[in-house]
Amino acid sequence: MSLLTLNYQHCDRYFPDYVKHTQVTNIALEARQQLISGDTDALTLQVLAAISDMKVNGIPYELWVDTDHPVKDELGNAVLGVCEFDPVASKDAALLSVTPICDIASPELVLSTFAHELGHAVFEAPAWIHEAAQGAGLFDDPALTAHKAYRMTTPDAEHLSKSAPAGNTAHEASVRFAEFRANEFMGSLLVPRQHLIRAVEDLAEQHSVTITRGQSIAPDFPGMGMTLTTKSSFGFDGMDPLLKSLATRFGVTPKFIRVRMDRYGLLKPGAKNY
Repeated sequence: MSLLTLNYQHCDRYFPDYVKHTQVTNIALEARQQLISGDTDALTLQVLAAISDMKVNGIPYELWVDTDHPVKDELGNAVLGVCEFDPVASKDAALLSVTPICDIASPELVLSTFAHELGHAVFEAPAWIHEAAQGAGLFDDPALTAHKAYRMTTPDAEHLSKSAPAGNTAHEASVRFAEFRANEFMGSLLVPRQHLIRAVEDLAEQHSVTITRGQSIAPDFPGMGMTLTTKSSFGFDGMDPLLKSLATRFGVTPKFIRVRMDRYGLLKPGAKNY
């Protein structure tokens, strides 16, 4: 059982207010520091599932976690996970449900899904709880307001690698950015930049991958950085085994590592790395 305490810029309705990608990264790092030691690379599902209480922007609430049962959406379709808030069930608790390890969900996918849903618990749940506490507005139906539930859903693995489908309305744009934000939180929480750089320094040579140090090519991470290239003319002789070794070290998939490498500017744009 553990408590996670975080703060970030928010509007008077407690929704994130102009929180940039780099700020999401910092919030994820702050959460990570409260969960495990700084010299540990892999953040396990057991550690994440032990989070029982949250205090975000001064709003305290419980986190009800379920990783033991298959998860379905409102239509009864099987999905990977949901983060939801139902004031009828509890006015001060968010529910985080992730489908257990099964044929459609590997251990790595379950871990990634949990971290993504935790992002929603951090960035969406405080506003849901605050809004429900305000009661019905002047022109709202009190009966409907009292039973209003809030939910963010992860339907499949593809959802964890890109933002939600584009839409034209303000609501659709808000949902799309919320999903992108949860993905950035997930990536930074499970594979932080400095941890990945340290791991690459440990493993690159044995996989015939060259490290070139210089100015960072990632716009969100200025200063000194590194880029990676394979020594072999056949990329799979170097980068692919490195990705697999790093994935094992962090408890995620090689694809997850590749996405973080791109995000942190470790791979030259357009280069054939594997």
